[in-house]
Amino acid sequence: MRIFLSIILFLLTLFIFVYIADEMVAENETHFDTQLVTVVNQHQSPAATHFFESVTFFGSSYFLLPAYIVLIIILLIKKRKKTALNIGIVGATSTAVLHLLKEIFKRTRPSDPLLAHVTGFSFPSGHSFSSFTFFALVIYLFCQMKISTLAKVAIGVFFFSCAALIAYSRVYLHVHYPSDVIAGFCLSVIWLLLSYYFLRKKKEDEPQNELSKNI
Repeated sequence: MRIFLSIILFLLTLFIFVYIADEMVAENETHFDTQLVTVVNQHQSPAATHFFESVTFFGSSYFLLPAYIVLIIILLIKKRKKTALNIGIVGATSTAVLHLLKEIFKRTRPSDPLLAHVTGFSFPSGHSFSSFTFFALVIYLFCQMKISTLAKVAIGVFFFSCAALIAYSRVYLHVHYPSDVIAGFCLSVIWLLLSYYFLRKKKEDEPQNELSKNI
């Protein structure tokens, strides 16, 4: 059942990502983005802008890179070397995939940003992709701990909300289109599922490799 649901989730998020890439990026269909941005703009205020300027920091490499390093160090201290390695692999490969896709699509950012010194291409949102990926890994680690189901759900909701708030901040600050952050979320789900599949397959193949060496 879990495998079936994972396949459905993978196909659904892949379809949404491809649809956005085709219709809104390649075909330059702007109606969806324009409608959502209009709604977001109705809630702008100096206080909200200052708040989201702070929030968006937690989706940047200035926060996430040290956060990954701390997470890996903690796992190494707990002698969970394979988990630490896998976390590092997922983090590094996700960054490579993000930059590759940005270079492929080359979508320009909105022309009226509320945040200064923002460079690079817009699609997909790096803050959205990276935040959902990192916090999903944190949720996964907490779910492996011997804590109550209620605590796991509360932790999951909290960290997912953090990632969602970071993604929303990018739209509020006019440095990404709504479709960028939705695509970033979808890409995160796609990449996490693919990473889990390949790392799990690698783990299953290890005993066979060791046996073949002995033979």
